[in-house]
Amino acid sequence: MPPVEEYRSAVFDCDGVILDSNPIKIAAFRDALDGEPADLVEAFIDHHRQTGGVSRYQKFRRFYAEVKGEADPRGSIDRALEKFARFCRTALATCPEVPGAARLLAALHGAGVAVSVNSGGDQDEVREALATRCLDRYCAEILGSPATKLENMQTLQDRGLLKPPAVYFGDARTDLDAARAFGLDFVFVTCCSDWAEGATECRSQGLTVVESLAAMVPEEIP
Repeated sequence: MPPVEEYRSAVFDCDGVILDSNPIKIAAFRDALDGEPADLVEAFIDHHRQTGGVSRYQKFRRFYAEVKGEADPRGSIDRALEKFARFCRTALATCPEVPGAARLLAALHGAGVAVSVNSGGDQDEVREALATRCLDRYCAEILGSPATKLENMQTLQDRGLLKPPAVYFGDARTDLDAARAFGLDFVFVTCCSDWAEGATECRSQGLTVVESLAAMVPEEIP
């Protein structure tokens, strides 16, 4: 891949790429499902780890409608979403950033690269978490759920924010799939990822694998 500052567009996942927030999401799911059978909760967490980037809306719908088989799961889903959001709103405000994230966002923005965020997290939460850290100033757009990552990529393309050459920084298979679908180079960030096989799979395909975004900051940026 070329030096990052030579790209015209860059897309970042948020959880595990900009913010070290994947453990928060697991804790939030456990909190939201408190009182449910322990074996179902553990199976839910395992499924969550394997489907990073898929929105909570889809995961809670699957849990209550398919796993538990509730005839009308809307009330259960709404209650779980409310508890999840309440937990995340507090925790995301103070969770650490992935090393190098702020410096890379600033460097790309300063180089005239169109920077966007495409997250599986709730869009309002992601925007608030980045704004709290003043990282939103580097972003042309910040998109999240309930839209899917592929739907968000289409939105970015429609808005002229995926001008080639473009690169996608992610930590989940959904990120890789989104990058492939829209012809972006892909960088897998390992340090906070829940995708256990991600580094091996990405290396086998000749893709760039880095521990954190610190490895991607241009050398001239202090």
